[in-house]
Amino acid sequence: MTVTRAASDAVKAALQNSHEFSAHEKQMLSGLSGADLDRATAQLTLQKQQETVAFISKLLKNDTTMQTLNNLK
Repeated sequence: MTVTRAASDAVKAALQNSHEFSAHEKQMLSGLSGADLDRATAQLTLQKQQETVAFISKLLKNDTTMQTLNNLK
């Protein structure tokens, strides 16, 4: 598998999982209601999106580095 293909697969997996809450996260949210639940859900969603963007940025940076190194060979 090429580095580009592996990076592409990792990005797809990260994007799919960034919208899902884990069992632990769901359990934490289950004790809330109303506006508190809305705020906590929004905050958790934003955090997951930020982590996904950071992960994808790191992957793309590594992929670009690997492509550059491969071009030098």
